[in-house]
Amino acid sequence: MTPLNYALLGLIRAEARSGYALRKVFETTPMGSFSSSPGSVYPALKNLQKAGVIESRPTGKKSVFAITGAGDAAFEAWLRQPVTASENTDIALLRFAFLHDYPDRQLSLAFLLSYARACHDKIVGLKAFMTSDTWQQMPLQTRLAVQHGLRITEAAAEWAADAHLQLSEEIKP
Repeated sequence: MTPLNYALLGLIRAEARSGYALRKVFETTPMGSFSSSPGSVYPALKNLQKAGVIESRPTGKKSVFAITGAGDAAFEAWLRQPVTASENTDIALLRFAFLHDYPDRQLSLAFLLSYARACHDKIVGLKAFMTSDTWQQMPLQTRLAVQHGLRITEAAAEWAADAHLQLSEEIKP
């Protein structure tokens, strides 16, 4: 499934919605990066219906999309995936955002630990690359771009540690 599909599934899982209501969420929130375009959202909804993970339910004049049991299982499996160093950060954080109403808060803590590990792995790889002969031969602007990636990843690792601490404090009995 695509990131847009998971974003749609998560929104529909939280509340049955019409295609128009889903597009409005993308237009009015930071989720807009997943696309509010009718040319993206409606075909994705159709594909999710074909896959059997959502269904259309009539509600008077319009119909809404609701998640099916298969959709719920697929979404939960996605939520439980550990973060990898090669995973797109935006997609990983989308998963984290959808964990907000998950009843087992330990899953959010496990996510943050895997996110921090993935950041660490990426940092180790970047630092190793920055000592290679290839690094020395790269143009300055390319090296600066890699340094930016390293700093962003270090900041993400720091965020994960801080978020883990805050969530741990919140769920203490």
